[in-house]
Amino acid sequence: MSRTPRPSDTMIAVAEHWAAERPAMQPGSPTITMLGAGTANEVAAVELDGGERVIVKLSPADATGLTYERSLMATEALALRILGRAEVPQPEIVFEATLDGRDALVMTELTGRPANSTETVPLARDVLGRTLARLHEAGRTPFHVEPDDVDIPAEAAPTDPATGLAEGSRFGYPFRPELQAASAADAYRLIVEAVLTDAQRFEVDLPVAAGEIRHVIEDALPAFDSVTEPTLVHFDLWEGNLLVMPEHGAEAAQLTGVIDHERAHWADPTADLVSLALFTDVPETVVADSELLRAYRETSGRELLPDEDARTRARLWSLYLALVMVVEGVPRGYEGDWFDEHDASVRTWIGDIAASLA
Repeated sequence: MSRTPRPSDTMIAVAEHWAAERPAMQPGSPTITMLGAGTANEVAAVELDGGERVIVKLSPADATGLTYERSLMATEALALRILGRAEVPQPEIVFEATLDGRDALVMTELTGRPANSTETVPLARDVLGRTLARLHEAGRTPFHVEPDDVDIPAEAAPTDPATGLAEGSRFGYPFRPELQAASAADAYRLIVEAVLTDAQRFEVDLPVAAGEIRHVIEDALPAFDSVTEPTLVHFDLWEGNLLVMPEHGAEAAQLTGVIDHERAHWADPTADLVSLALFTDVPETVVADSELLRAYRETSGRELLPDEDARTRARLWSLYLALVMVVEGVPRGYEGDWFDEHDASVRTWIGDIAASLA
């Protein structure tokens, strides 16, 4: 039997700080319910006696995760500010803080259950298409923020607080200058190289040799040449991060929330297709999703997969996410039958993607 993880001292301190600031605070300590076991961050729901609840996220207590997983709280806060302008339900930031060397993000809690819950009905594909279009429109729209309003990690001091990008960079991970570049192709090359280095660091035996992956990527990188407009993509829009209602008695669910923005980065919109079609040939799956494509086009006035280059980019982003998925299990300590099955699926997917790009 697995045990529910206990909140860290830092989590307790953040929860008590939030509770102390509430004008309706009643006697007694806030109730902390741990969430998200096995993820990169420490996550909890914090509730007062009167029923008010927030979600608290804490960055890892050490730096044993993947390279891209640093500055995750700052990235999620930035994404909530930028993508939160969309007409899409998303958490609102209550406050940010740094305590005991860990970054904390406190957010409002949204209603609903994950779309992959057995107690929900499917989310209509046109709803998903409109949601994606609205997020991308917000993600490409200029955003202004006062520097004093943003908690920028010390290692990212030279970055623009409105974008998380260093001077001269337009694509890549916010607040990570070493994972940013002026062009989409160069940024993609950097982030893939980072996860290949992570694989070596954690001694992960890849199903396709790193040298072969680099060769396949170099041949396919010209597909990024037409990408000149950066878009902040969510990059984790799988069903577990889409909250829906009602839970019973309806033919289609209502979207009540998009959560977990920590993987957001500056890329092109095809990056967000990957989590919608995991373990498949992503462009072929999406092309067959006529309702999603129609709703996206009608809402944004743009095509999601307008040409063969866009399809190639979707496969490249699939390869990157699959590499992340096959490596992250080691630092997160995944184990058990479920992980063995998951790992085997990811490894097969990497081989299939590499073959489709060759």
